[in-house]
Amino acid sequence: MAFRARAAKLGVRVSWLMLAAILFAAYRLSLLNDPRVWVPSLVASMGLVALSFVPWEKFLADWRGDVVLWLWLALALVELTTVGAVPQLSVVIFASYFGVVVLSAALAGTVAHAFITGMVITSLVLTDSNFGQSVEIERLIIPLVILVAVAITSSMLTKEFRRETLIGIDRMDQLAKREADLGRLYEVSRTMAAGDSLGQVLPELVGRIGRYLDAEVGAVLLHNAREQTLEVISPIWTAGHSLDVDGYRMPLSRQGDIERVFLSGSPALYTDLDHDPDSHGLLGELGTHSALVVPMQLEHRTMGVMVLADKADGDFTTKDLEVLTSLAAPATLVLAQLERFHEAAETSRRMEELARMKSDFVSVVSHELRTPLTSIIGSLATIARPELAPEQPAALELLESARGQADRLRRLIEDLLVVSRIEGQALPRHPEEIDLSRFLPETVGVISGAAEVVEVRVEPDTFIKTDPDHIRRMVINLVENAMKHAAGSPIEVAVTMHKERVMIDVIDHGPGIPPAERTRIFDQFSQLEPSTTRSQGGTGLGLSIVRGLARSMEGDVTIHDTPGGGATFRVELPRVLSPRRRRRNPVVVGG
Repeated sequence: MAFRARAAKLGVRVSWLMLAAILFAAYRLSLLNDPRVWVPSLVASMGLVALSFVPWEKFLADWRGDVVLWLWLALALVELTTVGAVPQLSVVIFASYFGVVVLSAALAGTVAHAFITGMVITSLVLTDSNFGQSVEIERLIIPLVILVAVAITSSMLTKEFRRETLIGIDRMDQLAKREADLGRLYEVSRTMAAGDSLGQVLPELVGRIGRYLDAEVGAVLLHNAREQTLEVISPIWTAGHSLDVDGYRMPLSRQGDIERVFLSGSPALYTDLDHDPDSHGLLGELGTHSALVVPMQLEHRTMGVMVLADKADGDFTTKDLEVLTSLAAPATLVLAQLERFHEAAETSRRMEELARMKSDFVSVVSHELRTPLTSIIGSLATIARPELAPEQPAALELLESARGQADRLRRLIEDLLVVSRIEGQALPRHPEEIDLSRFLPETVGVISGAAEVVEVRVEPDTFIKTDPDHIRRMVINLVENAMKHAAGSPIEVAVTMHKERVMIDVIDHGPGIPPAERTRIFDQFSQLEPSTTRSQGGTGLGLSIVRGLARSMEGDVTIHDTPGGGATFRVELPRVLSPRRRRRNPVVVGG
C-alpha cells in the first residue's frame, strides 16, 4: 500500500504538469477562450484539487481506492478527448495520452486496466479526423503499438512488484510471529531450567504461560500410572499467586473435561462452563467461565495436561489454544527430563543407602567377631607354649592347624573391615615418613615362606611420607597373591623413583594374566581361577583392597606383562624426599 500511495501522489503531480502543458500550449496558440479548452480544463483543475487532498494510505487499503483511481482515469480521458478536438493541440494531447496510459497502469496495477486504456486512446486517435489530417495514419501504427506495449509491460511489472511486496510483508509477519513464539519458548525453557524440582518449576512456568495468554488460573496435572489418576501438582497458579493443593487426585474413570482431553490426546477449548458446572468436573468446581486444556505429550506417551482458565479480557480463542499447544511441547520435554533426573537421583540415593547399610553391617559384624577371635587366638598361643603344649604329635598338629585357621579368619575379618571403610570413605590415614629400604624387607620378612623366593631391590635412604599400615597391607597382599598364583617362580619387589612419584613393583614369572581379565581382577570377590582359589584359599578381596588403599592415598595400581612371562603389579604413590637422601649402590635383600 505504501508503494501505491506514493505512486498516486506522484500521479497527481504528473497530472498537474499535463494540465499545465495543455494550458500553456493553448495560451501560445490563443485558444484559451475556446470552450473546448477552458471548460474541460476547469473541470480537470477542480478534480486535481480534490485528488491533492485525498488520504491515499487510507483509501488504497480497501475498495474505495480503486474507485477513486478509475474516476481519476475517466476524468483524464474526458479532458484529453475534449481538448483533443482542437487540431492545433493534437501533438500535446498525444504526449499526454502516453503519460495517462503509463500512470493508469502503475496506479491500477492490472494488465486489463492498461489494455483497456490503450485501446480507448488508440480508437480516439484513429477516429479523430483533425488529427488524422495532420499526421498520416500509417505512421501512427508503430508508435501506438509501442504505446500499448509499454503500458501493458509497465502494468505487469507493477503487478509483479506488488505481488512480491505482499509476499515479503507476509513473510515478515510470519517471521515476527515466529520470533514471538521463540521468545515465549525461550522464556519457558529458561524457567524450566531454573529449578531442579517440580515444586520450584511449575508455579513459575504456569505463571509465565498464563501471563502470555491473560489467564487468571493455571495448573498442571500429571498422570499417576500406578493409581490411574491425574494428580494436581501443587501449587497451582491463580491471579498471580501460588495456591497449595496437596493430595488432589482425579480418577480417570470420572467423566470430566480434563479427563477426556487426557484420554483422547486432543487439545480442547471450553466456554460457558458456569452455565452447567456439574458436567465439567474440576473446571466446574473451580467456578471458571472458559478454559484451555492441552495434553502434555512426549512421543507416544501422555504425561498429563496443562490447564488455563478465565481470560482476563474475554473468552479464549482457537489462536490461544494453538499458542498453549506450542508452549506445552517444550514444557513436556523438560518435565520428562526432570522426571528422569528425579528417578535417577532416587535410585542413586537408595543405592547409597544400601551400600551404607552393607558397610555398617560388615563393620559391626567385623567388630563383633574380632572380640571372640582375639580371645581364641590368645588361648591357642598360650596352649602352644612349651610348658603347656601337648606331648602327642597328633595333638600338636591339630593345635598348629587351629592357630593357622584362626589367623586366616583374623585376616579375613580385617580385610572385610578395610573394604567397609574404603567403601564408606572412612579409611583413616596416619602418614609417617618411612625409609622404604628398611620398611619393605621387614614387611616381606613377616610373610611365611617369602624369604626363600622374594628379592627386594630398593636404594638406601629412599624416604616416602605415607601411612605405613596401608602400604604394608598392599605389599603383603601383592606378594602373597604372586606366591599363590606363580608358585615355584622367583618374585621381585622393586622400587623406582620418577619426579614426585614412587613406583613399587611386585614382579612374578608365572603364567601371567590375560588382558581381558586385567580389569575384572580388581573387583571385589573376583577370582581368576576359582578352582585354584578353593584349594589354596583366598576370598578375592586382596587386589580390591590394594586398589582402594592406593587410591585413598592419591595413587593407583596397574598391571603389566613381565618380560619373559608373568605379571607385574605397580603401585604408584606420591612421595616426599628427605634432605638426607644420598645415592648409593642398591641393596639386595633376600634371594
